[in-house]
Amino acid sequence: MPLVFHDRRAVVDRDAEALAARLAQHYRLLDFGPRQGWERQFLHRSSSAAAGDLILSCGCSTPIQGAIDEHSGVGSINLCFGGSISYEVDGLSLQITQEQPIFFASGHSYRYSVDHFNGIVFDVDLGRLKATASAMAGFGVSARRFCQDMDRPTVLSVDGGRTAQRLNLLRRTCSLLDDLDPADAVIGRTLQIDDLIYRTLALLLFPRLDALLEAPSGADVARERIFEELLEWVSANLETPINLTTLEQRSGYSRRFLQQAFQQRFGCGPMQWVRLQRLEQARLLLLNPVIDLTVAAVAARFGFGSLSAFSRDFHHQFGLRPSDLLREGRRFSP
Repeated sequence: MPLVFHDRRAVVDRDAEALAARLAQHYRLLDFGPRQGWERQFLHRSSSAAAGDLILSCGCSTPIQGAIDEHSGVGSINLCFGGSISYEVDGLSLQITQEQPIFFASGHSYRYSVDHFNGIVFDVDLGRLKATASAMAGFGVSARRFCQDMDRPTVLSVDGGRTAQRLNLLRRTCSLLDDLDPADAVIGRTLQIDDLIYRTLALLLFPRLDALLEAPSGADVARERIFEELLEWVSANLETPINLTTLEQRSGYSRRFLQQAFQQRFGCGPMQWVRLQRLEQARLLLLNPVIDLTVAAVAARFGFGSLSAFSRDFHHQFGLRPSDLLREGRRFSP
């Protein structure tokens, strides 16, 4: 079975000790090695990829065993697409297979035993996971509401319904990493694959989130006030990274509500509005330039991934090139 991403770039390891040393750089490894009887046939084929702050390791292996130390505030995610892994964690014996394909442990130490595994392993920030669920749930929903769902290690089964759909979405999201150039950090940030991974995990791991997503929102007056505060915050932070999860966390609104509110007020989506505000601030800066100001510096200041993208969007919005406006601004500057 091919790897979910980077199948052709995968590194083959036959030295278990060297691989353990490398894995220990990313995971709190207590023990690692081939299972008894598999020492000579040991083979581990893997590749890693970054998605925002996430480091995902995709691989397949002959039978191995090991142990992971506890890590407060960090959750372990294992996705199984072939083979199986057995776990001993917090007094429980758990197993993932293709029918029960996801293992989650929130900061617990655990031992594992692998039988010809093919899948993905990575760690998540539990604070960000809870904050994502809270933002998705909408106004007034505290992140503390999801703490109980993370108390015990969990194995999820494919039930043929929403769980199967979301697991498929998670796998397809991870497969997007196959098309990313590891050296191109800009496109990785722009796509925000890590944000989608966190959202999908929140839907998978927090059963009460579905009910909260269907619950009615707060009073219209309160929503309007918080929406206005959100607009003010965005206007004051246009030079910092902003994505939909940021807007949800700041406002407590769901993504659906934000889309509807911005569309009703401004005729565009929230991220389109943020981009327009950045272009307007860039226009004002170019009209009143400081000494040695460049178009490239303005583009970088407001988070545009490339000078060409900034120039294209600027020309589309204002009907002239930013370099022409900067030239005019210098003419009339005192």
